[in-house]
Amino acid sequence: MSKNISLKSIVDFKNDRINFYIPSYQRGYRWKSRQVSQLIDDINAFTPTESTPFYFLQALAVAKDTENNRVNVVDGQQRLTTLKLILGEESGELPIDYAREANEALDKHFMSMAQKVIEEKLGETGTERRTEFCKKIKERCRFLYYEVDIDKELSTFYQLNSGKIPAKDSELVKCVMLTLGNDEASNVTKARADEWDDIERMLNNNSFFSFITPRNTWKEDDGMTVLLRYAGLIPTKTEQEEEVFPFLTRILDELKTKSRVTIWKMIYSAFYRLSEWYNDPLMYHAFGAVVHQRNNKDIKPKTRKEILDAIEKMAEYKPKEDKNDYSNWGEDLFNYLLLSNVAFCWKRWPYRYSFEMHRQVEAWSIEHIFARNQKNLDEKELEEWLGNDYSKSVFDEYQKKCNEGKEKADAWLANKLDSRYPSTEDNSVKNLALLPQNANSSLNNKLFEGKREAVSKWACDSWTDYWAPPVTEAVFMKSLPGLKMTLPYWSKEDKDSYIKSMSMNIASFIDALKNPVRL
Repeated sequence: MSKNISLKSIVDFKNDRINFYIPSYQRGYRWKSRQVSQLIDDINAFTPTESTPFYFLQALAVAKDTENNRVNVVDGQQRLTTLKLILGEESGELPIDYAREANEALDKHFMSMAQKVIEEKLGETGTERRTEFCKKIKERCRFLYYEVDIDKELSTFYQLNSGKIPAKDSELVKCVMLTLGNDEASNVTKARADEWDDIERMLNNNSFFSFITPRNTWKEDDGMTVLLRYAGLIPTKTEQEEEVFPFLTRILDELKTKSRVTIWKMIYSAFYRLSEWYNDPLMYHAFGAVVHQRNNKDIKPKTRKEILDAIEKMAEYKPKEDKNDYSNWGEDLFNYLLLSNVAFCWKRWPYRYSFEMHRQVEAWSIEHIFARNQKNLDEKELEEWLGNDYSKSVFDEYQKKCNEGKEKADAWLANKLDSRYPSTEDNSVKNLALLPQNANSSLNNKLFEGKREAVSKWACDSWTDYWAPPVTEAVFMKSLPGLKMTLPYWSKEDKDSYIKSMSMNIASFIDALKNPVRL
C-alpha cells in the first residue's frame, strides 16, 4: 500500500492540526441541492457493522504546504466544504480557508442553497438531530486521505480532472481492501495483501495484460481496474461520468451490502479464471479473440459456453455474392480474419497469437494479396517490376499507354509480366489478408514477390519495423497447406487453398471448444 494513502476522520484532522486551504485554481463550491441531500441521506442510512465499521467519504487528495503551514486541497473540496457547513462554520472543527475571489457571490449562492437543505433535513445548529448527525460524522466517517508532493500539486489537479491517472483509483481501492480493521482477523487481511501482490505481478506481465485488455475500449490502462471489470465491479454510468475515482466509488457502494471477504472472492475468482485461460492453449486463443474482436460491446465472457457463442458468431462471415469483400469491409470480415489467425496459432501451440502486438496496432487495414497497381508507376518502380526486361524505351512505351488510360496501361503490364500481374482485380476474401495500416502502406505498389520479400525482412528483423499477423505472414511465405511455393504470384489454386485452410482451421477450433479434452 502506498505510504501516502491513509484513512482519516474529522477528529484526525483536528488532532493533526490540519488547516485546509482551497487554492485559486479550484472552481468554487458548486454542489446542488440533490448532491447535498444525497450525502446526508447516505450517512443517515449507514449502519456500522463488523464488515463496514465506517462510512467512506471518498478520496481527499491534498498537498502539504509546510512553508505556509496548511494543506492544499487538490480534489474533494465539494464534500469537505459540505461537511464544514453541516458541522457549523463557526464550530472551528474543520478549518478551511479559500483563496478564491472570482465569482464569490456565486459560491455564496450555492452555499446558501446547501445550508437550506441541511437545515430542512437536520435542523439548525445545536438541535438534537443536528448534534447527533455531527457526532456520527466525526465517529463513523472516514476520508481516504491521499497526499501528493507539493511540487506535483498542479499537475495532479489537471491529471485528476482529465481522468489521466486511473492507476490511483486502484491504489485507493487497495487501501480499502488491505487496511487492517475490526471486520476480520488480521491474518485474513495480510493473506489478501499477499494475493494482491501476486495479482499485480501477473498484471504487470504485458502479455497477460494484453490478453485480457482490448485497445481503445476502456480508458484505463491500469491492470487492477481491468480485473475489477471482469469481477463485475463496474462503475455505473453516473459514477463513470461524475466521480474522479469511479472504481473506488463502486467498491464503497458494494461494501454497504457485502463484506471485504465476499468482494475479494469476486476479484480473485475472476483472476484465477483468467489465469487458467491464459495458460490453456485453446482458451487463450478463444478468449483473446473474443476480447479483441471489433465492436465487442464490452463483452466479458465468464464461461466456455459464452466464449463458444461469441466465436461461432465471428465464424459466420459469408463472402459477398458480388465477390467484392474489399469495398466497405467492416467488423464481420475483420473478426473472421482475426479468428483465422488465432485458430492457425492454436494448432501450432506453443506458438501463440501475440495479443501484445495486436494491441499495439493503431489502425487495421485489409491488404490485397495479389493486386493490380492503383496508380501509374514511376520509372524506378517500373524498373523494379520488369528487372532485366526494363529499358528507357520500354518506360517511354509504358508512359504512352498510361496517357491512353489506366485500362490500356494495365493491359500492357499484364502482357509484359504475364502471370505475375493479375489480369483483373480480385476483391474477394480469397485475395485479402489482415495487416496493420502502416505495414500495408509500406507495401504500396509492390508485386507479390516484392511483398513476400518485405514481409520476410520484417520477420528477420523481429517485427521491429512492421508486424504481420501469422496467417498474413504464412500467405506471403506460401507456407500454408496447398500453396505453390515456387510460383512468384498468387494463383487460383493458391486462393482456393487459402480459403480452405482458414475454413478448416476455424472448424477444428470450434469443434475443440465444443468437445474439450478432459485430462
